[in-house]
Amino acid sequence: MRVKFTEVNGIPTRYHHEGSGYPLLLIHGVGVSGECWLRNIDALAEDFQVIAPDCIGTGFTGVGDWKDGPPHPYTVKHLIGLADQLGFDKFAIAGSSLGAMTAMLTYFEIPDRVEKLILISSGSGTLPAEEIGSKLKESYANGISAYGNPTYEACLKRMQNVFYDPDAVPPELILSQLTTYVLPGALDAYKMRMEGIMDVEAMRPYRTAERLGEIAVPTLLIWGMNDPRVIFARAEEAAAKIANSTLVGFDKCKHAPHMEHPERFNTLVRRFLKEEPFGDEAISDAA
Repeated sequence: MRVKFTEVNGIPTRYHHEGSGYPLLLIHGVGVSGECWLRNIDALAEDFQVIAPDCIGTGFTGVGDWKDGPPHPYTVKHLIGLADQLGFDKFAIAGSSLGAMTAMLTYFEIPDRVEKLILISSGSGTLPAEEIGSKLKESYANGISAYGNPTYEACLKRMQNVFYDPDAVPPELILSQLTTYVLPGALDAYKMRMEGIMDVEAMRPYRTAERLGEIAVPTLLIWGMNDPRVIFARAEEAAAKIANSTLVGFDKCKHAPHMEHPERFNTLVRRFLKEEPFGDEAISDAA
């Protein structure tokens, strides 16, 4: 795995990358950056060209023109700009949590280019509006506990709250947060992001839960069956609305299947992208 710093539409941008061939773009959620894919990049790069950027206002990527409100249109524009810069004509996107919502919005923006979607434990992308508020408040409280006081212990505790097994939190992720959380503007960007997505009216144009039926590409949903932020029944409801979808639940897993069970996650993603059978893995197949 390698790291590159570049500019995308004038925005300083960092991304992790490895491999060659069919492009796979990995989009992280709130409070983490490209490092959340460290246990996936090299394994998936054996078959694909894998890119895991820091989205705007996270990690080592700047905020660009985003000054307030939901980050979604700016994030989507930035990701499409990165794909353009890398020469990706057709590609797949995997997104975790808020990153799954971003993945869907990117697909809706350029449906002729995004060929497959992988949606991972996303409450923001799939829950009805009336359930979003309390979940976002919980997420904000969990995140600010670390951003406001980024000690190793505080960052570790925050991630343990979303892991089924507290001992499974990748130490390399915590070490990276000790740097990225204290970068100039990091705390302000986190607050701005959370305030933006908690603004119900401002978020209305970017909601994806009501648009799941518009997804017309093969879609893999991977969910933690013990995720307190979005119960598995909601994942089943979401999968049923996507015509060509497969849902796989990970037992003994909360909000981060790609980090909690990386080997199984990598195997499923590889099978999905290579159009190989899932065998007994699929819990719900809406195809």
